Amino acid sequence: MEKFVPKYQGAPWPDGARVLHVYAVPDLRTDLELATLVGECRTAMLPFPITPLGDTTLHCTLDMIADTTAEEITTTERAELVAALREHLAGTGPFEVMAGSPIAGRAGAFLDLSPDHALVDLREHVRDAIRRTRGPDALRHNGGRPHISLGYAWSDASSDALQTALRRISPSHAPVHVREVHLLDVRFRLHPRPGGETAWQLSWSPVATIPLTA
Repeated sequence: MEKFVPKYQGAPWPDGARVLHVYAVPDLRTDLELATLVGECRTAMLPFPITPLGDTTLHCTLDMIADTTAEEITTTERAELVAALREHLAGTGPFEVMAGSPIAGRAGAFLDLSPDHALVDLREHVRDAIRRTRGPDALRHNGGRPHISLGYAWSDASSDALQTALRRISPSHAPVHVREVHLLDVRFRLHPRPGGETAWQLSWSPVATIPLTA
């Protein structure tokens, strides 16, 4: 496991930069089995150099608007993007996926999500809305398998040791209900850690919430 470095336009993220993202955000107040699983994962991650995501920053990335930073996107352009998201997601209803097992990744830990066909379809509708309003250059995220990030590594450590700790968790799966999509103004900032290390920490401000109501 190596230090996590967020990327923007294929390069390391500028410290403090803000970029609009579209996330599916789990609600631990209602998905109680997921809350239990996340808590067990945080306990397993404690001995490792990982900054865990909080209850309100857990997320599954659907895509990012990567043609420019958030402060360059005007209020009118944001409204156009929200309208396009509402239009392109109008035929999408809420659905359930399974989170787990927990996985030690290259730069942290995450929960795999499956079956992922509904999330992949949701992501394509989101991309259609972004493409329509911002053009193809706004889509620079490669997607990958849908997952919920649990935490980001701030130093090197053994992924095998972390995976062994995560494997002890049982039950290792929990249902997740996706009922809405969030457009968020996302910021990554570097924060000091012991021994002269630094850690990237995520925060965001809400822009719009689009319910999935079909």
